[in-house]
Amino acid sequence: MQETARNTGLTIPGVERNGFSFLKFRFNRLLLPLVIIVVLWLLVVPVIMLITSSLRTGPPSLPGPWTLRNFAVAFSSEFFFRSLLNTFIVSTGATVAAVGLAIVFAWLIERTDMPFRGAAWVAVLLPLVIPGVLFALAWMLLLLPKTGLINLVARAVLSTFGWNLDEGPLNIQSLGGLIYLGALRGVSTAFLMIVGLFRLMDPGLEESARISGARPWVVFFKITLPLLAPALFAAATYSFVSHLDSFEAPLAVGLPAGIFVLATLIYFQAMLSVPGDYGLSAAYAVLFMALMALMAIFYARMIRRSERFAVIRGRGFNPSRYRLGKWRFVAIGLFGAYFLLTVAAPILVLAWASLLPYYMAPSVQALNAVSFKHYFAILNDPRFMTDFFNTIYLALGAGTVTMAVALLISWVVVRGKSRARFILDGLTFISFAVPGVVLALALIFVYLKPPFRYLGIYGSMWMIILGLLTEYLAFATRTTNGGLLQIHSELEEAGAASGARWLTTLRKITVPLLIPSLVAGWVWVVAHSLRAFSIPLVLGTKKNEVLSVWIWIHWQNGHIPMAAALGVILIGITAVLAIAARQVIARGSLGTR
Repeated sequence: MQETARNTGLTIPGVERNGFSFLKFRFNRLLLPLVIIVVLWLLVVPVIMLITSSLRTGPPSLPGPWTLRNFAVAFSSEFFFRSLLNTFIVSTGATVAAVGLAIVFAWLIERTDMPFRGAAWVAVLLPLVIPGVLFALAWMLLLLPKTGLINLVARAVLSTFGWNLDEGPLNIQSLGGLIYLGALRGVSTAFLMIVGLFRLMDPGLEESARISGARPWVVFFKITLPLLAPALFAAATYSFVSHLDSFEAPLAVGLPAGIFVLATLIYFQAMLSVPGDYGLSAAYAVLFMALMALMAIFYARMIRRSERFAVIRGRGFNPSRYRLGKWRFVAIGLFGAYFLLTVAAPILVLAWASLLPYYMAPSVQALNAVSFKHYFAILNDPRFMTDFFNTIYLALGAGTVTMAVALLISWVVVRGKSRARFILDGLTFISFAVPGVVLALALIFVYLKPPFRYLGIYGSMWMIILGLLTEYLAFATRTTNGGLLQIHSELEEAGAASGARWLTTLRKITVPLLIPSLVAGWVWVVAHSLRAFSIPLVLGTKKNEVLSVWIWIHWQNGHIPMAAALGVILIGITAVLAIAARQVIARGSLGTR
């Protein structure tokens, strides 16, 4: 050790006499500043530029004088407070419905004898394959007041009872419609956060209550839910924050009807209003970001407090399942209805619309007009191949870069000794509190102003990758943190003692052992990048356009069949990649045994 120090010209007091300690000292000493610079560049610089832009007038490329005018206008605007109220109404309603349904699904799958539980599990997760913008557009075709397919059928049925309606009776373009869409989309994520609680909870107290004569519903509401309440509340808080950030459904469904939430208000003020008021939009974004940060802090505290309600003990247990009896058919029907509403109906209506010259309800006349000309037109359009490869490059690039940055950050946080690592870990979690549309707006302010505009990043695919990297960094680092904590440092010390350099140790020992966590995080980021919409829409140009944005352009131009055909193709691509990802995860997990 001393000889190594002399050869390098370094004197390291207090370092233990083994190669790994010296190795780790040098590595962390160099890596910590590098990682801090990266995190500051990704998170702090855009936020600072957004705040400064909110205090100035004019476009990002030619900022005006300093002023508080933007915040004065925001706080004096009834429109802002109405959008804020709409945001809370939609987020609260969607969260209550989504988490409530997720609790029922998790309980049925993990605690009852319902048949086909494996298929039910898959049915709950399948909606994740459909991009959010496509989901909203599909339900527009189903529930538009005048031409929606479900409304046409409902009016035909009601007319037989003497109730003649010109439109409706249902209207997706309402606050209730936004709550409905948010609830359906939010069940899958809430289910993934909740299902493990029911699987791992020691059922001793429940079984004692049943032996005492308590009915199943009494046991569920008086024992099961109270025991899991803190963890369930943390999941509900996460769901609420996610719904605050919702953009696709409010844009596609709410904006045409004049219903604004904060995310669409920010987008409208900067991108759609003439002339665009970037300073006011930045002020809205700063206020929205502050709200999201408060919710993220609250969520972090809920997670810490939930440990006091641990219900998993050291002894083994094998919980008995409730016998549903004749209610098992009702339970299966509930999952079937959810699958119909979230997967079957949206995909079928998109497929139907894609085969017609213009959208019309199913009829003999419509069947005679069915053709695949829109698919041939898309496949023969050079723009499709450009957008297709852009989508693939974006997904793979965002997944790879995000997990590589997350690995470096986790190494510093988990293996480092500096107190700065806790600040670093907190900064990465802040990305969870920055809505996608706000982040995209912040990146515009960064890369359209000197000196950063001379980097040439604006308008390129790298700018969107940077946005997705920042947006998904919180999830990615949580995944790699957990995996790295399970790998004892003595394995790395053994590699260093054998003469391996830090890069070799990282590449041949740490990364192979971390493969399951890295692959799981990579697949998650890739899947979300494939259907990403808000950041590619705000930052998109013809040079870096992706399929989800092209779908929206067709829809906005009234080319509904073309948009539907593109949607079906994108769903097919996502499904194929999801199947491939499942094989990658299986091989990765097998390779680490």
